[in-house]
This record gives sequence, C-alpha cells and structure tokens, in this order.
Amino acid sequence: MDLRGKQIVVVGLAQTGIAVARFCHRHGAQVVVTDGKPAAQLGERMAQLADVPVTWQLGGHDLATFTAADLVVMSPGVPTLPEMTAARAAGVEVIAEIELAYRGFVPGARLLAITGTNGKSTTTALTGALCAQAGPPSFCGGNLGNMPLIDAVDHPANAAGGLIVAEVAAFMLENCTSFAADAGVLTNITPDHLDRFGTLERYAEMKGRIWDWQRPEQVAIANAADPWVVREAAGVPGQLLWFDSRPGAEVAAGACLSADRTELVLRGVPGAAPVERYPVDDLVLVGTHNLENAMAAYLAARAAGVAPAAIRAGARGYRPLPHRMEWIGERDDVRFYDDSKGTNVASVAASVRGFPRPLVLIAGGVDKGGSYRPMLEALDGVCRGIVLIGAAAPLIRAACAEHGVTYPVLDAADLHAAVAAAAALTGPGDAVVLSPACASYDMFDNYGHRGRVFREAVAAIGARRLDLPSQDRAT
Repeated sequence: MDLRGKQIVVVGLAQTGIAVARFCHRHGAQVVVTDGKPAAQLGERMAQLADVPVTWQLGGHDLATFTAADLVVMSPGVPTLPEMTAARAAGVEVIAEIELAYRGFVPGARLLAITGTNGKSTTTALTGALCAQAGPPSFCGGNLGNMPLIDAVDHPANAAGGLIVAEVAAFMLENCTSFAADAGVLTNITPDHLDRFGTLERYAEMKGRIWDWQRPEQVAIANAADPWVVREAAGVPGQLLWFDSRPGAEVAAGACLSADRTELVLRGVPGAAPVERYPVDDLVLVGTHNLENAMAAYLAARAAGVAPAAIRAGARGYRPLPHRMEWIGERDDVRFYDDSKGTNVASVAASVRGFPRPLVLIAGGVDKGGSYRPMLEALDGVCRGIVLIGAAAPLIRAACAEHGVTYPVLDAADLHAAVAAAAALTGPGDAVVLSPACASYDMFDNYGHRGRVFREAVAAIGARRLDLPSQDRAT
C-alpha cells in the first residue's frame, strides 16, 4: 500500500477521520479533510490535527475535490453522499477506513473481526482479552470506540504472528471491497439502522459482508440459532464454524454447551484438539447471550492459534465493558447489574433469557417502535417485577397487560426512585437489572450517563460497590 504523493480525501472529522488523516500524512499522502459541519463546530477536533498539513473543506463537500482525488476514505456513519457517487463514476475508489487498514496488514498478521447487531462489543473485548494472553503482540479496537482499526497498521501487532481484533459495523462493511478476516464472527441480526439501509434484507447483507471476501483457509463463525445469520452463512467461502446455545444443541464444527451447561464445548476447530472443554465458571459474564458471545470469542481465538491455557487465563481476567450487563454492586445477596447499553428490545430479551437469578427489571426511556413482546416472553419465569421510567412507560405497561403478566409493574419518577422500588421487590438470591429497551435521551445525555446515574442510585441504597474493574478499553 503506497500512499506517497497521492491526494486522499478523508470524509468525516471524528475520531476515525482524525486517525486516518494522521496515518495518510505519515505515509506521504496529501490530505484533504472534509466534513458537513462548519469549522465553528469542529474547533476541538481540528486542533488535534494542528501539526498535520491538511487542506480543510468544512461546512459542506466539494464535488471537484472528490472526483479529482486518488482515493476517498469514509469515516463510519457517514451516509452515502452525492459526491461519493460522482467520485466512483469518475473512477475514484471510495472505501471505508477498515478497508484502508486491511490493505496495510502484513502477511502473517492474523485479523479477527466481529460484527452483529447485539453483542459485538462484548465479543470483541473478550476476544481481545484472550488474545492479550497469547504472547505475541495484540491489538483490539475498531468500532469498539477505543482505537480505530487504522491505528493497528503501525502497531506492533501488525507483524507475522501478531493478533489484530476488530469490531466492525455495517456502515464500515458497506464500503469495503476486499476486507477478509482470518476469523470473521457474526453474532446475530435483528432490525436496526433501517433508516440507513431501508430493509432488513439489505442490513443483513451488509453484516454478511464480514465473510464475502474470505479465502478457503479462513474461518467464518456464525450463530446457528439466528435465522438471518444462517441465511447469510449460506455459501461462505471460508470454513464454517457454528455456535449454538440452545439446550441439547450439538455441533460437528463449532461450539455448544454441555448438557448441564457448565462447560463450553468446542469441536472441529482448525488447529485445535478434536474436542475441547472450557468451564463456564471462568467467566464473570451472565446470561445466555453472553455464553454465545464467549463461544464466538473462544472459537475465533482458537482458530487464530491462541492456546487453551491463554483462553482460560484471558476469560478469568476479563471484566465486562461498562453498561453491558455489568455487575456493579450487592446488598443482602441481591446483585445489581448495569445493562444501560440494552437500548432495544432484542438486546434486552437476549440479556435476560437464561438469567441465573430471579430479577426485577428497570426499563423505559424513549420508545424505538416495535413490540415489547419478545422482552416480556424472555422474562417469563424469571421476573419478580418491572419498574418503569421515562416516556415509554405507558407503552410498556400496556404491553405487560396484553401479555398477561402477574408480577408487579410499577412506575418511578426517576432512576433513584426506580432502584429503591426495585430493591423492595427482591429477596436474597435475586437481582436488579437496568436494561431499558429504550433510548435514553428523554432523561439522560446518553446510555453512559444513564448507567452512571444508576450506579449512584445503587450506592445510595447502601449496596456494596465491587472491586471488579470495568474494562473501559481493551488491550
């Protein structure tokens, strides 16, 4: 990948755009940075490139710049622009940042890439933790939010035997042309980003691109219980490994649970023993969905050559990402879990299905449309009660009535009142779970703010704060 003397247009001045601009300049390119926002709104971000000689085109995009470029690199989340279409018509290549990074990886560096609607951040961070125990240099980033994948090109992990782990989004895969991971994981597909892709079929197709350019020696890791994933897995060019958390499920090549659900069982993984068993108790993660995340992570790491001992050491040391079913405190044998990142019904349903303790759910916020029925079905048999907050409370209450729930459904004015009410419904051995199934912006800045207020409320009722450190950044 030779960028010397080329004119590169970097579209989008956020964390990824800043990293791409630095990378391209470092490798000898002439860099133009363009963003639809005006300079007055981008001062702090522009300051991060004060030492890089870039040309700024802010407050809009210049068509002539796009059509005259040697390469256009899109930041994640930037929509398809007329200028992009014109550039392609003029013969200019338009690619995602992860595609540019992929082209810079050396032979022998092993790339493990994870996508999916829910669970991809946890799976990525856990995979990164497993790889960090392997010995060779490792990198974990991408859409995870700590480091864009372009930062991996000049990282020590970009060497023969190095391990590069990346979370990738549909927005990224949309503008790829050759991105091929040595282990590509697709966790699940549920309706999301339909405002961007129009249909679930198109969205699923974008997720399935995680496998489209793989070679026969590479591994595709797929959720056998997800019909959309199964559909996308048909005809993949790589070696297909399935993971399946359903009771009694067995796989010939992939991962499942032992009959008593105390072990993750791996079979037929290239380069591994015919059958390998890993104790579930190595993990602090809870819920069936997290067992699926763990199976996917173990398969990816083993396929990349991470030894069983390193797998177990990484699993035992891993701590959940903030606000993703994170055990944050305990009072009188009642555990409190922060799953503020559960911002849609499918995510909450996956989180509470198979939960190891009876629970009281705190839910509500800004409704995203659709039915709450999948969440309520997943709560059947495990729920002690629901405490509702925010604008969506009447909608969820109506859904509870329609579903015929028999446990209490209470309203709370704010999250502090919700925690107190939820705790009052519990007994020893139970749990209180914040997993809202809604957006946060009626009462909070974002899901992180909501999670922090939840922690404050948990501490206010006298729950013991845990010493388990949150993993804010994967290593």
